[in-house]
Order: sequence, then C-alpha cells, then structure tokens
Amino acid sequence: MQTAKDTFLKALATRLATVNATRTVTVDGVTLPAVLAAENETAVPPDTLLETFVLDWQNATEALPGQGLMELSCHVSYATKGTAAMLGTDRGRILTAMDEELMEICVPQWSAEYDYSQTTPAALGRRIFWSTPALGSVKSDGQGALTRQAELTVFCFAEAN
Repeated sequence: MQTAKDTFLKALATRLATVNATRTVTVDGVTLPAVLAAENETAVPPDTLLETFVLDWQNATEALPGQGLMELSCHVSYATKGTAAMLGTDRGRILTAMDEELMEICVPQWSAEYDYSQTTPAALGRRIFWSTPALGSVKSDGQGALTRQAELTVFCFAEAN
C-alpha cells in the first residue's frame, strides 16, 4: 500500500504544480508543490503548513474481500490565515481557491502506480484510483486560521510481498 500512497502524493503534487505553480511549501530548504504526507514529515513548524494540502492516511481495508482490492481512507487538511496585505480578510477567498484546486488536482481520478523507493521510479503496470473529495465544514482554529478537512478513498491492489 505504500506505493499507492506515494503515487497518490506524487500525482497530486505534480498536478498542483500545473494548476497553481505559486502554491509551494519549503521543507528543509527545498521548495516543493504544497502537498505533503503527514507521515513523511517530522518537525515542520505549523505555520509552514498554512496553504498546504496535508495528506493523513487513516484506515486500510479490503474493498472486495479475497480479490486483493484495498481501500485507503485519506484526510486532506488545509488552512489559511489570509494575507498580511488584506489583514487576513481574504482568508475565505483563499480557502475557496484551495477547495477548487483540490477538486481540480483530483481529476482524473486515477494514476499509473509507481514504486518511488528507487532512485528512478519504477512503473508497476497497474493503476490506483480514488473517490471525489468530500469537503468538510470550514472551521476556525482560534488563532486566525480557517481550516478544512476533505475526505476521500484511494483504491489499489494489494502489493505482493
């Protein structure tokens, strides 16, 4: 399932770089498209994650028992405090723009699956696919940021050991 998670992360990051090349995040001095996996990051300051799509993997279960098709639940969290120039009054507009970006980078709802554990990613000859993100309610974090969490399901075939 790790290859499916890595593939999904890379697919969204690559698509975000096309949809909005200015939505980036800097981690350890490296600027990347603003899509990160929570499980891959250690000590990233919370303000670094503003205006970043953070993937958090939840349950993994068999979608079709005995058939090898797995489903992985994924939460995508993002937040904004708005811009200093607008004194944060544009945070609703920015969150809405991020909603639209998330929906756009999730289409098409599939990707060829790759093994990214190698220097040169290896195509695995199969695809992963996912559901349309379900956007949760907008919340305030009490510190000036508006936040949202979207949920979706990624489907993949079980990896051979």
